[in-house]
Amino acid sequence: MTPSPGTAPPRLPVHRPHDGELVGRLSAERRDGADVWVAHTLFGVELATFGGREEAAGFLHARGLAVLAERWWWTSPEEGRVPVTLVEARPDAVTFRLELDPASPLRTVSGAALASLSRTPD
Repeated sequence: MTPSPGTAPPRLPVHRPHDGELVGRLSAERRDGADVWVAHTLFGVELATFGGREEAAGFLHARGLAVLAERWWWTSPEEGRVPVTLVEARPDAVTFRLELDPASPLRTVSGAALASLSRTPD
């Protein structure tokens, strides 16, 4: 289950059964000596860790898209850590608006910059 050093574990897509919508991705990992399943957003941010695959997939079916409507945080070199509202999320990019300035232009991050988004201000 452990990937080669320097590589990320493969992430398996999870789709809603009734319409095929991608709700997130799962990875099987070894953490602290235990095999776990990690639920990720469709664009790769870690959401939660579970002991079993079915439990992790169930979480994504129930919450995978709903978490995208919650407050998110973006870290920018110019502005630091700021709250944002996600406008569009795809596997390869996320478009958002600064929460404190709703009139601000939309911003899009992709690739490695997706790591600048998180669900917590820490």
